[in-house]
Amino acid sequence: MEAVAEKPVCAECGAEVREGTRFCYACGKPVNGTPIEAPAEEIAAQADAKEPSSVKADLEAAFARAEQRTSAESESDDGKMSRVRAARERQASRVAKRKTIRSEWVEPVDASGFGLMAFAGVIFIITAVIVLYLEVFK
Repeated sequence: MEAVAEKPVCAECGAEVREGTRFCYACGKPVNGTPIEAPAEEIAAQADAKEPSSVKADLEAAFARAEQRTSAESESDDGKMSRVRAARERQASRVAKRKTIRSEWVEPVDASGFGLMAFAGVIFIITAVIVLYLEVFK
């Protein structure tokens, strides 16, 4: 028998949430951490006693019941959808209020490169003096 890992879901809207999450990303409600029971688990316990064809039929029936329950819950509760819609609108308004960062290239004041040339000349002279000193005092 295979072990089926339960994924935590939101008790309000039924969206899957990551483990350790305290609030649902879809509706914003606190997550209790109690996963919805999967119909496969109910049938998996009875699978040893039944024939494979009846297990498959029971599994399909359980999934159909679960689908009906979730569709009935989602159709009957428009308040959940309005909360989800409101959360999306709040998110869209926050995105719209973000300030854009604008960067612009400004050419340096000393664009002629004179300072860099002077620095390179000083380094060249120091290197030449060191090389001559080492050649003379071998």
